[in-house]
Amino acid sequence: MIFKKLYKYLSVIILLSISTNAYGEIKIAYFDLDFVMLKSKAGISISKQITNIKKSGIAKLKKTEEDLNAKDKKLISQKNILSKEDFAKQVKDLRKEALEYQNLRQKLIKNSNDQLIKAQSQFVQKLQPILAKYSQNNNLSLILQKKFVVIGKTELDVTKDILELANKEIKDIKVK
Repeated sequence: MIFKKLYKYLSVIILLSISTNAYGEIKIAYFDLDFVMLKSKAGISISKQITNIKKSGIAKLKKTEEDLNAKDKKLISQKNILSKEDFAKQVKDLRKEALEYQNLRQKLIKNSNDQLIKAQSQFVQKLQPILAKYSQNNNLSLILQKKFVVIGKTELDVTKDILELANKEIKDIKVK
């Protein structure tokens, strides 16, 4: 699988270098999308919003967990007082509540991850026209993500330029 991807990228690079001789110079640059997403104003805003969402979810989970622990301790203390049937029924109810807690926990994690992915997708969508404009203004034929570059000169890295443009153009992204 990795070799297929590497083969594709090498094929593209070889094709571009062959076509360079025929059609003139092809300018290529690369940028670090992850760095831009982490360090841009919009990316930082996304991170803070997701952190707040997770904190509120954790607070809900913590309260529910404390309630479950209190019920468990109370049930254990009443073990000798309750009849076997009542004790078994209450254990069953407590297990059901614990299962609901686990489901709630998984749902909160999934929702926060989904919100993060959606916000990052919006960021990339807003970044695409910025990249197109940058490419046109700088006569670049191709801009690659840094993670797809095996080796490249540091002069071809335009991450800082893209970060500056992203900070000017993309102010905030609301996490929903």
